[in-house]
Amino acid sequence: MSYNKLLERQIRRNLKGVEEIPEEFKPLLQAVSDAFDHNQSDRAMIERSLDVSSEELNVANAKVKKSLLEIEQKNKDITDSINYAQKIQEAIMPSTGYIESLFDECFVLFKPKDIVSGDFYWFAEKNGKRIAVAADCTGHGVPGAFMSMIGNSLLNEMVMEREITDPGEILQGVKDGIIHALSQTGGRGQQKDGMDMALCAYDEGNKTLEYAGAYNSLYLIRGGELEETKADRMPIGIYEDDGGRTFTTHTIKLQKDDMLYIFTDGFVDQFGGPRGKKFMGKRFRQALADIVKLPMEEQRVFLDKTVEDWKANPEQPGGVSEQMDDILIIGIRV
Repeated sequence: MSYNKLLERQIRRNLKGVEEIPEEFKPLLQAVSDAFDHNQSDRAMIERSLDVSSEELNVANAKVKKSLLEIEQKNKDITDSINYAQKIQEAIMPSTGYIESLFDECFVLFKPKDIVSGDFYWFAEKNGKRIAVAADCTGHGVPGAFMSMIGNSLLNEMVMEREITDPGEILQGVKDGIIHALSQTGGRGQQKDGMDMALCAYDEGNKTLEYAGAYNSLYLIRGGELEETKADRMPIGIYEDDGGRTFTTHTIKLQKDDMLYIFTDGFVDQFGGPRGKKFMGKRFRQALADIVKLPMEEQRVFLDKTVEDWKANPEQPGGVSEQMDDILIIGIRV
């Protein structure tokens, strides 16, 4: 029954004794009836739309949930692979026991930014010389770790196989190997991947240290005074402005209790402190001067705490600055 008929009945029930609804009320009755019909039609359409929208929303939510599960699984697979790569990288680097067999007093502070690292350290003994290397490859994380594998392999080739122990010659040989391995020509737009490195060769019999560096300097603290032996300003890899230069070997006569430090730039470049600034070289040198007389493990712990405290930055969300790069410092007392 239409709304018009129902409305008419209701009117008749309330207008007893009236045979016919007055003509002047009929247009009003029709208008009310039409409005109700339209309202019912609109309501039905809205309900159908809501049913469709709800179904579409459920389908979309199901797709999003499925995608999230797939992303979580892929992330887990990638993380598991990188964790396994970390074990391989750790196995390639020299053990603490081997390092201590070469240098009675030595520490290594090694703090990768990510799970695997573009920084790496390398120790060896050949022909009476004990060699220590701190290297910083282009990038960090997985790309840097791949470069570190190449660098490690080339150091083994130069020192252990070819028996080269002159630091400048070793760096030059590694540079040539990097250029060859990566097919570097110096062409425009070509990636100039490589590494920075500090390499020391200690001859205990002669109490001499030979050093060569690609951007990474050597610090020697003797009698409370810090002396810097600067590196060559060119990387290990293709470099257009090297002018055919080769790496320089510096020879230093050592004294008892001399303290040597080689390192990468991750520590000094770390942002933090109350103003969110870099740690910088001046502050780093002062930190080394403050701890030079401490035992090796205490030096390592102090430097580790220093950089972690520096990362605490109240201006950053959570009050901590992100670690910017891999960190590596090697200290040796002779």
